[in-house]
Amino acid sequence: MAILFGIDIGGTTVKMGVLDLEGNIIDKWEIKTRKEEDGKYILPDIAKSLLEYLEEKKIPYEEVKGIGFGVPGPVSDNVVKKCVNLGWDVLDVKEEFRKLIPFETKIVAGNDANVAAYGELKKGQKGLSSAVMFTLGTGVGGGVIIDGKPIDGKGGAAGELGHLHITNNYNFKCNCGLTGCLETIASATGIINIAKILLIQNPDSILDIDNLNGKVIFDAAEKGDRVAVQVVNELANALGLAASIVSVTLNPECFIIGGGLSKSGKFILDLIEKYYHQYAFHACADTKFYIAKLGNDCGMVGAALLTQL
Repeated sequence: MAILFGIDIGGTTVKMGVLDLEGNIIDKWEIKTRKEEDGKYILPDIAKSLLEYLEEKKIPYEEVKGIGFGVPGPVSDNVVKKCVNLGWDVLDVKEEFRKLIPFETKIVAGNDANVAAYGELKKGQKGLSSAVMFTLGTGVGGGVIIDGKPIDGKGGAAGELGHLHITNNYNFKCNCGLTGCLETIASATGIINIAKILLIQNPDSILDIDNLNGKVIFDAAEKGDRVAVQVVNELANALGLAASIVSVTLNPECFIIGGGLSKSGKFILDLIEKYYHQYAFHACADTKFYIAKLGNDCGMVGAALLTQL
């Protein structure tokens, strides 16, 4: 049976999936991401785990039709331009991994958010060829798929939507070193920081300043807590504005909202759409918004299917 491997490399764990040629998951597991010594163990650990799986399942090497990687950093032509989360500098993932396995197959690497967006578009939102995905977690990731293909850009930084300059209202420092980035407002980190400011001014909130996370804030907002509602509206406003800017740049068929903060579903989607329509150019007003469907599997799925392009 012909199979693909989809490898989603995260800062804590590496998600490894075995898929058929249509992107359906057959098996999956995780291994620890060993970042010691500038991440030199990561690719060898992946190769070891992959080869052990093939041996255990008695799968011939020739059945492996592709191995795809999603990497948390800028990637262009399979080369990571620098990945601080893994300790990597410039690294040719394709060539380095080829040295670690005793067989020939197609090897492809892409930015993890672009890869996730590709997986979501192919398997989650079928029938579409272009999409922009925002992933709302500790930070804000972004992925861009145009005419059925992920867009990397010259330096691999296309789709770094979390670093759109979107506000001057807050002075939160982004991990990139700048202020005003979408990530400083529309991430779990961002809404916690905003909530802390508002709670000092509004101590009657049901929120506890010492026990804040994305879920707590969204749950309180759905109950109508004034501070939580304001915080979530700040997030939705920033995302609506960001999407309106992207819409006149790329004019995608849809926007996909994923990541941990998307779990509130229709509640957050309706708010983002409301603000989007306040800012959107009229010719882009009918752009659809969807919640991601594949959850944590989208990176594995997208990485595997990347090898089929």
